[in-house]
Amino acid sequence: MKKVYFVQVGFEFDGSVYLPYAAGTIIANCLAQPDIKTEYEFPRIIFRREKIADALSKIEQPYIVAFSCSVWNMEYNKALAKAVKEKYPGCIVTFGGHSVDVDSDLLDTESYIDILTFGEGETVFAELLRNLPSGDIGKVPQAAYRKDGKTVRAEKSCPVSKDIDYPSPYLTGVFDRIIEENPGTEFLSVLETNRGCPYSCAYCDWVTGKKMRFFPMEKVLGEIAWLSEHKIAYCFCADSNFGMFERDYEIAEALVAAKKKTGFPQVFRPCYEKNSADRVFRICSLLNSVGMDKGATMAYQTLSDAALEKIGRKNLTMEHFSALMKKYNEAGIPTYSELILGLPGETKESFCEGICKLMENGQHNSLSVYHCEVLPNSDLSRPEYIKENGIEVIKVGFNHIHSAPDKNEEIPEYSYLVRSTATMNRDDWVYSNLFSVCSQCFHSLGFLRFIAIYLYTEKGVRYYDFYNGLLSYIMEGSGIIHDLFEVFREKYDSSLAGDWNYHKPEFGHVTWFFEEGAFLEAVTRFDEYMSELLPYIKQYDIDEDVFPSLLAYQRAILRKPGDGESRTQLGYDLYSYFDAIIKGETPPLEKVSCAMVIKPYAVFDSVAEYAKETVWFGRRRGRTTYGKNEVTIER
Repeated sequence: MKKVYFVQVGFEFDGSVYLPYAAGTIIANCLAQPDIKTEYEFPRIIFRREKIADALSKIEQPYIVAFSCSVWNMEYNKALAKAVKEKYPGCIVTFGGHSVDVDSDLLDTESYIDILTFGEGETVFAELLRNLPSGDIGKVPQAAYRKDGKTVRAEKSCPVSKDIDYPSPYLTGVFDRIIEENPGTEFLSVLETNRGCPYSCAYCDWVTGKKMRFFPMEKVLGEIAWLSEHKIAYCFCADSNFGMFERDYEIAEALVAAKKKTGFPQVFRPCYEKNSADRVFRICSLLNSVGMDKGATMAYQTLSDAALEKIGRKNLTMEHFSALMKKYNEAGIPTYSELILGLPGETKESFCEGICKLMENGQHNSLSVYHCEVLPNSDLSRPEYIKENGIEVIKVGFNHIHSAPDKNEEIPEYSYLVRSTATMNRDDWVYSNLFSVCSQCFHSLGFLRFIAIYLYTEKGVRYYDFYNGLLSYIMEGSGIIHDLFEVFREKYDSSLAGDWNYHKPEFGHVTWFFEEGAFLEAVTRFDEYMSELLPYIKQYDIDEDVFPSLLAYQRAILRKPGDGESRTQLGYDLYSYFDAIIKGETPPLEKVSCAMVIKPYAVFDSVAEYAKETVWFGRRRGRTTYGKNEVTIER
């Protein structure tokens, strides 16, 4: 029997690690083919990012070692593949996955790689195994190999079946050995119910085509039951647009039923479809009823018309977005919005204004900003696209947020990011990053959110003006906030280092996004930070009668480490006032003596525990401020 080893390594998240789904699906499909099963065996999947020597020791007399390549493991794969080839010169080394470009020169630059495979791995790899014994690799669709010292590229397109009835790695026992050999490990999972994407966003590397194909419901429901029975806490949905189809609601019902039965999966994290508003709302309502989601995605990526045209994307209108926000906020369902910094066509002004336009239309809960990454197989990576849009691409160390800061990585990984374009120069890019950190720390995470909402509602102070002014105040001033943001500025300015994460032992043994680090610094030293910010806030001439209650409310509503039950006396019913505004109403500010009583659902005496549960796990659920079930107003 010829031995086939798969390598699909990922980083660990505070002790948790993903089951190697991509490798598992390929193995499950191969084992279902009688002619392959009689010729090959699949002894092991290397899935932990361990020392090269340790990983190599687990590979014995291989016929093939197949590597699943993504941005987080490409360099590791190269190092291990080279070591495999040195130890077993006759072994066949194959690379496949998202980070293997169809126009790649890997066969020219990396002598230890024998074959590249592209596209849907199940079909291509099975055909590869069938044709390798005869040496007729040319019959394998979507593969590249060497022949007579030259690279030969097979067909780039591979016909795919209308239905994708590939066997499940969960239900066929592919992962059983991994679970048995790793007791105590918390495994994360991937659930895939369909393939394909009808959209053509230039920054995306979705490579399975526009045509939507579906896994049988029997298989999907069986996998949900398996995840539940094996107590898999976190489930990521690999569908491009969950909620696009009516059957997605049935899938959500099965997930909820599974959690009610066993308590697992605890969290289901899909990427929601943006144009199926009613169905997605029903799904979010269902998942939220058992605390199973992290919030509904209101992804925009950019609000710049010029950038949207460049990347081939259309967004919901702001009117539609505002109506959706009102609907979700009234139902008490958390939402979060996503933007990408560095898209072609975007300017400093359009990006910063875009953040604030989302606030104006009701997005106060959570915002995530990602750097534009140049992914292999995306339109954005094409040389002509890069030249046309004046894109500057930089190679930086891969930032794996919420992982251990001292991984002592033997092999560093890299990302290829956009640092400037024809419409956003380097200085503008640095400023936009700082504005993003400032607005997320002080508004989305909540440190000054209610003061900003009050000023917008009662004084007509635009969010852009408030946070633009705040950033200038911080950068031009002095003190602990200035010093912190100056660290961020220096790191962005020297962006080739790519060190864009924040670590402090007090906050736990993981790294944080800059805005999360800034918020944790502020919330653990609330009085010091607020005293530095007061001169800036006071320049807006808030009514003397309102100001003390507003400050007291802002302090009390913010969840802080060590907070227990509290009682805050106010001269205005600010809780009802802000609650109505967030729901899209325009209430009067009622002057009435009242007490706001807060009974937290949990008390976090440890700052590290607070950081993990509130900021890391709870950010998109709005956990940095107290929710309605924790607050009572006594008049």
